[in-house]
Amino acid sequence: MAATATTVTGAREQILNRIRDALGRDTDEIDIAALRARIARHPRHIEPAFDESPTQRLCAKLEAAAASVARVDTLAEVGAAVENYLQGNDLGRQLVCSGDALLQQIEWPPSLDLQRRVPLGADSVGITSALCAIAETGTLMLISGQQKPTSLNFLPDHHIVVLPLDQLVMRMEDAWDRLREEGAGMPRSVNFISGPSKTADVEQTVEYGAHGPRCLHVILVG
Repeated sequence: MAATATTVTGAREQILNRIRDALGRDTDEIDIAALRARIARHPRHIEPAFDESPTQRLCAKLEAAAASVARVDTLAEVGAAVENYLQGNDLGRQLVCSGDALLQQIEWPPSLDLQRRVPLGADSVGITSALCAIAETGTLMLISGQQKPTSLNFLPDHHIVVLPLDQLVMRMEDAWDRLREEGAGMPRSVNFISGPSKTADVEQTVEYGAHGPRCLHVILVG
């Protein structure tokens, strides 16, 4: 066992020495300031072009991934849009809501039983906001926080996301820029969602709800 450990250690040092030589270093010391500067620069790579507007592309990408999209002009209309979704899918009146600032601005219809808590296994509908949406890929970026439990993104069968259009960005790189601009540091989790959970592992038949919600509904505001 000792001989094996020595061999592994020697091989590891050989690999690290090759890396040092390639980088032109003769020490293991790390230049923290240089690393932070590189992260701050985060150079861009090739960015594919697209012709449609960012909003059109986002909607098309979401719908292609089996999500549904509703459009409203103001936050005051979100409550009615949620009520319409629940009625149209025969989902009753109860839903679990994250406690973030955006959703607290909404005046919810008295007909809804809105509960601000962590979801349970019996909850069918959860509603959250998103940090932003990425037009290029039709992807929502959601971050965790004290008022934004990650379980709301995955446990209920129906996930409703409220997204003001001023939170729409063009590309993945812009989404990370938006997160950095928050100034609160990196959250415990960052989730990228492009549609309801699905799999085709069994006989290539698509099944929804494999690892999360069966349905994703996005309400665009603006």
